[in-house]
Amino acid sequence: MNREISLLLLCVLSLVFTSCVRTSTVLRVKKDGSGSIVSRYYFSPQMLAMIKQLEGAGGGPDLGLIGEMASPDEESLRKDSANYGEGVRYTKHEPGKDDEGWEGYVVTYAFDDIRKVRIDQNSVPGKAREFVESSGEEIEADKGGSLTFALEGDVLTVKTSFAKAGLEGMIDQDQLKQAREMGMTPSQSMKMAAGMAGGMRAGVFLRAEGGIAETTAAHVSGDLVILNDADVAKVLNDPDFGEFIDKAAVDPKLVTVEAVKELFGKLEGMTVETADEITVKLK
Repeated sequence: MNREISLLLLCVLSLVFTSCVRTSTVLRVKKDGSGSIVSRYYFSPQMLAMIKQLEGAGGGPDLGLIGEMASPDEESLRKDSANYGEGVRYTKHEPGKDDEGWEGYVVTYAFDDIRKVRIDQNSVPGKAREFVESSGEEIEADKGGSLTFALEGDVLTVKTSFAKAGLEGMIDQDQLKQAREMGMTPSQSMKMAAGMAGGMRAGVFLRAEGGIAETTAAHVSGDLVILNDADVAKVLNDPDFGEFIDKAAVDPKLVTVEAVKELFGKLEGMTVETADEITVKLK
């Protein structure tokens, strides 16, 4: 495999492992603790075409699984319902394209008790897990952070470790090694990946079906709580993010809770709930 193809494959795989898809997950919760999970997954036509071209490159993960992720069948989605916790069940899905022509689907799951729902890396579609495993890696549920819930009366407590997990994963030694081998600083390698990440977005949201009486959440719009939301290319291109990563690569001790929270506040392309726990009083 020539150097150009190797670099391209490296960038594609880097994006696939983190954010090769435009995705959002919205938990819709009623006052009695029941509700639904609406997950959207869309892949750009350019990315799918590129993956198809690279399928025959040989070695590494099974890139064909990405195409299957973009158009799953009902049976696989029914199996995926268990990834969200006990009692979560498939209700429907709608394949198609979003407003910008990205290909994918919207799937809806229902639950009776929000306290049994858990969102973490195990919540990804089964085909995504198969893809990661085909590369010899594993999805570690606790590594990427999680959301769990408690409900007492009309007060919903959301426990999140997304910000903490982001802190712990801020410096990825494997990515640093790849950047050095390519003769780049970490920020330069991220900007290279950003060129292929245009339009990619990932977010997790909580919607109170009857409205919010009061909440300790930092980011709220009407009845919607934004737990995390990232415009991937914008974040990768952000000079504040690049400067922080380059300095942290030299001195990892710079990656502190305070420093990362300050950084998150500067990034226009990212919104993150940094508190470990928030409450939402449901109407």
